[in-house]
Amino acid sequence: MAGNIAKSNDLNLGRGIFLKIITLLGIIFLISPLIVLIIFSFNSSRTVTQWEGFSLHWYRTLFTDSSIWFSIRNTLIIGFVSTLLTTVLGTAAALAIGKYAFRGKKLFENVLYVPVILPEIIFGIALLALYVLIRFPLGMVSIIVAHITFSLSFVTLIVLARVNNFDRNLEEASLDLGASRWQTFRYVILPNIAPGIISGALFAFTLSIDDFVVTFFTAGVGASTLPLKIYSLIKYGITPAVNAISTILIICTITVLVLIRTIQKSSGLKKGVKYSLAAVSILLAAFVIFSPAVQSRTEELNIYNYSDYIDEGVIRDFEIETGIRVNYDYMNDSEELLSRLMMGVSGYDLIFPVGYIVQIMIEKDLLSPLDFNNIPNYQYIDPAYRKLEYDTTATYHIPYTYGFGTIVYNSEIITEEVDSWQIMWDPRFQGKILMLDDIRETFFAAYKVLGLDFDDNPQSLELALAKLIEQKPLLKKYESNNTLEYLVNREVYLGHTWNGSIVKLNREHPEFKMALPREGVLYFVDNFCIPKSAPHKKNAELFINFLIKPENAARNMTKVTYAMPIPAAMEFLDEELCNNPIFLPDPADLPPLELSRDFGAFSGEIDKAWTRLKAE
Repeated sequence: MAGNIAKSNDLNLGRGIFLKIITLLGIIFLISPLIVLIIFSFNSSRTVTQWEGFSLHWYRTLFTDSSIWFSIRNTLIIGFVSTLLTTVLGTAAALAIGKYAFRGKKLFENVLYVPVILPEIIFGIALLALYVLIRFPLGMVSIIVAHITFSLSFVTLIVLARVNNFDRNLEEASLDLGASRWQTFRYVILPNIAPGIISGALFAFTLSIDDFVVTFFTAGVGASTLPLKIYSLIKYGITPAVNAISTILIICTITVLVLIRTIQKSSGLKKGVKYSLAAVSILLAAFVIFSPAVQSRTEELNIYNYSDYIDEGVIRDFEIETGIRVNYDYMNDSEELLSRLMMGVSGYDLIFPVGYIVQIMIEKDLLSPLDFNNIPNYQYIDPAYRKLEYDTTATYHIPYTYGFGTIVYNSEIITEEVDSWQIMWDPRFQGKILMLDDIRETFFAAYKVLGLDFDDNPQSLELALAKLIEQKPLLKKYESNNTLEYLVNREVYLGHTWNGSIVKLNREHPEFKMALPREGVLYFVDNFCIPKSAPHKKNAELFINFLIKPENAARNMTKVTYAMPIPAAMEFLDEELCNNPIFLPDPADLPPLELSRDFGAFSGEIDKAWTRLKAE
């Protein structure tokens, strides 16, 4: 066999049928997930893995979603500016390293590989700490600087490879023939290294538009990018809309990579490629120059909230009525929100923390007292929700939505009555159970199964941990984002999730029912709050007042599928939703409700127990 292979190339390998098959299988393995993703972007179903027919619905949804277009705009602006600056700086660095000898050159070359090898998360954390330390405002500029930081090494190394292959005799000949150094650079050096420069620029642009980790840490007001938007959407379950976005990104990325490969293989740039690059650059530059994102605005409101957690129509109506432009940025959970505020991140006018986080923020002096003179519609808020234990004076918060974590199950498979957390420990359903990937919700269920109070007793915590360790072999996994996908595909029969998610699932799949465990459920209240550093406090209060107007609250509840404590809004709700026992259970049917609260220092012990559970 070796002799046959030897006939095909000088290295005596690479042309045998066995290696061809292995290579083909490897390629299929790598691209098959992308092919599946693209196919299911045309799925008419809300779930990404259950085919219900061909449809362009999710592409239409994508192209009519203003928040996605705003994210795309930010992504392109950041990508264009960071690429331009990175290319200039990287090319200059490559020429300096390749053409000149200087003290420490070898060390400098080695340092270039650090950003290539080091995990992005280290850069993200380090840059955020630096920005906060020097009080550098987070926003578009902070992301651009961050992207330059991790892209510069890549561009420098790509251009440097071209510089090292450049024939220096051409440069010397040009100078000997009387050309100036600028003329030599313009007409001799630049044309020869241009493919490397363009390849580096395209590579930097691809890195920028695809980046999530560094952007996540360095983003600020009005600077949410497409990757951040996609991640925030995933927090509420993947839909084919995410597939549609991903498909467009895949096509764009492949196009850029093909262009890079074409340029790298060529000795120079063909006219067609030059004109194409020039046209794209001009379009992007025009987009940056005329984009509203770079225009100054005196009246604006900066919201930091979960994606799709406010009806976009209500936001548009507020902008039309008041002339105040709303910038909407995406958070992933209240703990992330707290950590960013504690690190000194500022610029947000309106935030939506859960109750126990409000208490912590009050204690740390992070919130501004509300001026209720600007919120006359506060009269519509249910008095029972005005002075909850995390803010008994109702000075710093107004309740936004409320809900609870509970059990959802497939009634076609589980025909018995489900009314206890005990079923989540039933060995009959081994491998068919999902628990929330949420510390408080999961430990609460274990406490209730044991008949314990969910408190700060160390002995109770150990018992609950032992109970969860006992349960772990029965679980499919801990999951908070894609519970509905697993249920619809019948990979699991029982799920632990929030009632608002069950409302959405039950609309299209009525076989999925909600159970109310008799031992009790943990309920939450998300809240309107204004950070102490808010630059547009009055605008935030005007928005709160607009959103809690009963008609607007009804529209908003229909969108987010969580109830708001505004009784007067119920008359404006669709009858089907208003009478939905998952959305609004009959108080007589509700089990004991326990409000999620702050455990103070004991929260650290719960975190440690959670880490031990995950490590088992």
